[in-house]
Amino acid sequence: MVSMQELVGNTQQQKNWRGIAIALLVIVVVCSLIITAIVLLTEAKPKEDKREKFSFEDFLRGELKPKSFHPIWIKDDKFLYRNDDGAVVIYKCSDNSSSVLMDNTTFRELNTDSYQVSPDQKYALLSFDERPIYRHSKLATYNYYDIQTKKQRVFETSLGEIFQYVGWAPTGHGVVFVQDNNIFYKPDISQNDVLPLQITNDGYHEEIFNGIPDWVYEEEILASDHALWWSPVGSFLLFASFNDTEVRKYYYPLYGSMQDPYGMQKRISYPKAGFRNPTFKLKIFNFKTNLTKTVHPPAELRNKEYYFTFVQWRDDNYVLISWMNRAQNKSVITVCNAETGVCSVNQRETGHGAWVDLSKPPLFAPKGDKYFLILPNQEGVAGYFQHVAMVTLPLSRETGVRRYLTLGKYDVTNIVGYNEKLELVYYISTGGDPRHRHLYSVSSSLQNNFRHTECLTCDLDTDHCKYHTASFSQSGKYYVLGCMGPGVPYYTLRSTESDFEIMIEGNEALRVRLQRKALPKTEYFTFKADNGEILHGKLLLPPILKTEEILTYPLLLRVYGGPGSQEVTEQFSLTWETYLSSTHDFICAYVDGRGTAARGNTFLHSIYRKLGTYEVDDAITAGNFYDQLSYVESSKIAIWGWSYGGFLTASVLGRGTETFGCGISVAPVTDWHYYDSVYTERYMSTPEDNPDGYNLSNVSKNAKNFKSAKFMLIHGTGDDNVHFQNSAQLMRALVEENVYYRSQIYTDQQHALNGGNSRRHLYETMEDFLKECFTGKSKKFEQKSKILENSKQEPIDES
Repeated sequence: MVSMQELVGNTQQQKNWRGIAIALLVIVVVCSLIITAIVLLTEAKPKEDKREKFSFEDFLRGELKPKSFHPIWIKDDKFLYRNDDGAVVIYKCSDNSSSVLMDNTTFRELNTDSYQVSPDQKYALLSFDERPIYRHSKLATYNYYDIQTKKQRVFETSLGEIFQYVGWAPTGHGVVFVQDNNIFYKPDISQNDVLPLQITNDGYHEEIFNGIPDWVYEEEILASDHALWWSPVGSFLLFASFNDTEVRKYYYPLYGSMQDPYGMQKRISYPKAGFRNPTFKLKIFNFKTNLTKTVHPPAELRNKEYYFTFVQWRDDNYVLISWMNRAQNKSVITVCNAETGVCSVNQRETGHGAWVDLSKPPLFAPKGDKYFLILPNQEGVAGYFQHVAMVTLPLSRETGVRRYLTLGKYDVTNIVGYNEKLELVYYISTGGDPRHRHLYSVSSSLQNNFRHTECLTCDLDTDHCKYHTASFSQSGKYYVLGCMGPGVPYYTLRSTESDFEIMIEGNEALRVRLQRKALPKTEYFTFKADNGEILHGKLLLPPILKTEEILTYPLLLRVYGGPGSQEVTEQFSLTWETYLSSTHDFICAYVDGRGTAARGNTFLHSIYRKLGTYEVDDAITAGNFYDQLSYVESSKIAIWGWSYGGFLTASVLGRGTETFGCGISVAPVTDWHYYDSVYTERYMSTPEDNPDGYNLSNVSKNAKNFKSAKFMLIHGTGDDNVHFQNSAQLMRALVEENVYYRSQIYTDQQHALNGGNSRRHLYETMEDFLKECFTGKSKKFEQKSKILENSKQEPIDES
C-alpha cells in the first residue's frame, strides 16, 4: 500500500519533469521560428543587379533618347532627312541612292536644327535666335542658304529681321511671311531689291492676327504657328484673320530681371469658359488678280458663334473647310470655290450626345473626286467607334455620299496613305487592343474586294513591335514604318507594291547601351471600375523585384486622365518614372480611366459635362487594385500628375481617400471657370448651361479633405495656359481649412517649367517630397543639416 506522502512526492516529481519538457519544447519552437525567420529574410533579400541604374542624369539629359526618323516627302519617290553627321540628304527610294544637299556647317554656325528646303531645292531657310511665345509660336531670325553656291544671307525686310512666321510657297523659291501680324509674299527670296507684296494691312499687336493664330486657336484647334494654307500650285492663299478686340484680357506679372524694381504685366487675349470668343474670317487671296475673297460659313452657323477646325485643298481651285458651332456638338464640312468664294455643304456630323472630333484634315484621292476621313460609325449597342469613311466630292451643291470602309468595335486613330493604283487606304488602328497601334490596309474599290482589310504589321517582330507609326509618299507606293515599342524604336523603308524593305534607323547603339542598364520590368493589368467597365493599367517594376518574395515596395501612380488621352500603351519611353523605379526601387503605376482614348465613343464620352467624376473614381479604383498586390507596401502609395493630371490628383485627394498617403499636383486646373473656352466647353458646355458640373469639379471646395494626405502644389507664375490663379485659389482654400501643405513656385516659368534650371529643380524637389512621404526623411533637408553641423553653426530660423 502506497503512503500519501509517497504519492504526493511522486506527483510533484512528475510535474517537474513535465515542466522541463514543456520548457524545452518551447525553446525548440522559438529557436525554430527564429531560424525560419532568418532563412526567410535571407532569402527575401533582393539579389543585387550588377547592371547600371538608369540615373537621374540619364533622364534629364535625354542622352538615351532613341533617334527618330521623320521623312519630308518632296516627290513620289524622294524624301529629305538629316543623317548622323547632321547633313541634309535627299534620298531616292526607287534606286536606293542618296546625295547631300547641304552639310552640317551652317547648322553649327547658327546653332540651329530648324530648316526648310524650297520646292525647287535651290535654297534652304534656317531659323535661329528663336524666342518662344506660346506652345507652337515663336519669334525668329532667318537666313536663306544658296544650295549651289553654299552661301547664306540674312532674310530681312524694311520691318526688320524678326518674323512671326516664314514658309515657302508650293513652287519655286518664293516665301510667305508674317511680320507685325500682317501677311507678305515675296516671289523670289534672293531678290533683295524687290519689295514684297503686302497681302493684309490691318494687323495689330495682340488684337488682329493675320496668317497666325491667336492664343486659343494655337493651343486648342490648329496646334500650329501659322494659319495660312497654299493651294497646290500656288494660285491662291487661304488665310485666317482673327479679331480678339472683344476677348477679355488676362494679366499676370512677369518679374523679369533682379535689377528691375517694378517688373511688368503680361497681357494676353484669353477667352475663359462662357466668355466672349475671338471672331475670325477665312479669306482667299488670288495671286492672278491680287484680290481677296471672304469665305462665308454655312447658313446654319451664320449670326452665331462658331469655329473652323481644318482647311484642306482638293486641288488648285477647290478647298474643303470644316466648321463647328461653339458647343462643338455639330460640324459642317463645306467645299468652296477659290475663285468665287462660294461654298456648298458636303457633309454634316453631330456629337451623338457629346462633342464632335473633326480636327484631323482628310486625305484626298489624286483625282479629287473623293476623300477619306475618320468619322464615328455605330456598332449596335456598343455605340460609336472611329472609322475610315470614304466621301464623294461632287462640285455641284449635292451632299457627298459617305461609305464606311472599316467596321467593328475598335477605333481607327490615323489615316496615313492612299494608293490609287491598288485602290487601298492605309490607316493606323488599335485592332481592338487600346494599348496597340498597327498599320492596316482596306480596299476602297466598289467593284472588287470592297472593305477587304489586312493588317500589315500584326505579324512583324511581335515581341518588340506592337505600336507603329507610318509616313507615306504622296502616291502611297513607299512608306517609312516606325516600330515604336515596346522595344527600342526602329524605322524601315517599305513599298506597298513589292517586298522592298530597308532599315533606315535601327538605334543599334542605343539598344546595346540599354542592355547594360537595369531597366524596370513592365507588366499590364486589367481590372474593373465600379460600374463593371474594364480598365487598363500598367506597372513599372523595380529590376530587383521578384513577385514571389515577401519584400514590399512603395508605389507611385502617375495620372493624366484628360479626355482622349492615353497613358497605358506599349510605346517605348524612358521617363522620370523609369529613373525612380530603376534607381530607387519605386513601383510606378498608370491607369486609363473612363474618358480616355481608343475604346470607342461610349467610353470616351462617359465624362461629358462631368469632368472630375468618373476619371477620379477610376484613379482611386486603380490605387485600391494595386494596393492588393503582394509586393506593394500599402502604407506607401502616392499619386502625381501635371496639368489635367494635376487636376485629377487634386480631385482624388479632395475625396479624402485613405488609399494615397501623399500627392503632387503640377500646374493643375482647380476650377474650370478659369480655363479656356474651347477646351472647357467642348467637354463641360458653358457654366451657364452646366452650373452643377462646374460646381462639383471645383477642387477648392473640397479643401478640408486634403488633411487625409500630404500634399505638394507646384506652379509657374508665368503659365499662359493654366494660369497660376488656379493654384493661388486652391492655396487660399487650403489655408482657410487649416490644411498644411508644401508648395513650390517657379518665377516667370510657363506651363512646361523648362526654363533655366527649373526642370532639374522640379524633379529633384518632387523626388525629395516622395522620399519624405515614404520614409519620413528629406534628402535635401538632411544635406542642409549636415552643412550646418559641419560649419558648427546654429540652425537658422527661416520663419
